[in-house]
Amino acid sequence: MRRISVKLLLAVIISFLATNLIFILIARLVLSTYIQEEKMNIPAYNVLAFGLFFIAVVVFVFVFLVLIRSHIRYLKEISEQVQKISNGDLGATIHVRGKDELAELSQNINKMSAQLRAKFDREREIEQVKNELISSVSHDLRTPLTSIVGYLDLIKKRENIDNETLDSYLYIVDSKANYLTDLIEELFDYTKLTSPDFQLQRNEVDIKRLLQQVIGEYEPILKREGIDVHTDFACEWNVVIDVEKMVRVFQNLLENAKKYSKKPSVLEVNQKVQKDSIVISFTNSISISEKIEVEKLFDRFYRGDESRTDANGSGLGLAIAKQIIQLHQGEIRAKQQHDRLTFLIKLPLTQESLENHM
Repeated sequence: MRRISVKLLLAVIISFLATNLIFILIARLVLSTYIQEEKMNIPAYNVLAFGLFFIAVVVFVFVFLVLIRSHIRYLKEISEQVQKISNGDLGATIHVRGKDELAELSQNINKMSAQLRAKFDREREIEQVKNELISSVSHDLRTPLTSIVGYLDLIKKRENIDNETLDSYLYIVDSKANYLTDLIEELFDYTKLTSPDFQLQRNEVDIKRLLQQVIGEYEPILKREGIDVHTDFACEWNVVIDVEKMVRVFQNLLENAKKYSKKPSVLEVNQKVQKDSIVISFTNSISISEKIEVEKLFDRFYRGDESRTDANGSGLGLAIAKQIIQLHQGEIRAKQQHDRLTFLIKLPLTQESLENHM
């Protein structure tokens, strides 16, 4: 790498040599003229010496500036781009030329500009998400709160209310209050997961055993709903995950199957390996008339069919699952084929796990 200090030193040397050459040529020409005419005196000599010195300085500066003019233009370009960035043109870049310190400076400025742009876009995205979240939460909280307030008002008035009606009102108030509690807890979890400072607590675990444990705990609940669970798991594979958060993903998918599967039906949970990843699928049967926009399933507060009431869920379960999977550098997606809805989770395997199965 040619350093700019070496280039400047070479420019100084070349300028000095050029100055000396021109100084010698002029001095010989002038001095030979004065010597032939024999008119040299002390004042004339001083004037001549000063003139030659001035010419030498001018020549040196001129040659030096010519040699470094490209660097000066490059510095001006860098200065202009930095000014643009400081004025808010985030993402502006400088064309990198050469391999010296100025090129390194340009690369660092480009990197800084890109990082500022990414940070700005991220902050703007967070602000937009926050506004959307506030709007959605306000809507979702307002409906059950209105019901609670309305029924409590009827209970307080106690006009023409028999015990059976009162029990019905209290049951509705209790269910709405429980829904609000669940919504607030899931909202808190989602907000925490989307925070830039959130860190996973990773451990290496056997994903097969973890799946078996979670499904085993949920299987009695699903059977009461008329849903049988069929599993097909590959051999034991280790993944590095936050166990608590991954259990939350599996529970959300099982809860989703419990609420929206046809009854009776079968829930299929499979696990297989593809190259350097492990793929887990949850497939359940749904009604053909069910209105589902697969691409929106992981959106916040999406509940598919608009006819579903708010008691069916907060609409945050799949959004939370997606955020957790993304924090694990994995992927989660959904696909629908006729009356079968499948959720696919793809998680990276550890290098050690891959080596152990080779």
